[in-house]
Amino acid sequence: MHSDTIKQQLIALEQLLVQPATRLSAELLNRYIADDFYEIGATGRCFGKADVLERLPTETPPEITQQDFNCRVFADGLAQLTYRATIQRAENDSLSYSVRSSIYRLDGEKWQMIFHQGTACEPF
Repeated sequence: MHSDTIKQQLIALEQLLVQPATRLSAELLNRYIADDFYEIGATGRCFGKADVLERLPTETPPEITQQDFNCRVFADGLAQLTYRATIQRAENDSLSYSVRSSIYRLDGEKWQMIFHQGTACEPF
């Protein structure tokens, strides 16, 4: 598979994962997140898939905008997507900024996220 095709597929997945309809659906999250998923959040807290499936559907989804996507293909069926995110939370009307990294693995015919890290940063 061509790296530009992989990049476009992973950007589409990443954009899907920040949509409120996806974040509120344990079924959709389960489909796009691998069983061995691991996350290091911007606060430094670590999560596994079970934590995400339990927590995200109960939260008020923030508005997340993404930009400056880059993709690195490590091997067949293994790639990393990095980007910058702006997060606006409705409950306290706050803005936060982060640099994000997601690693995806091709599982049969579908990509699944196996790792995600958000690192807080200054506004860009």
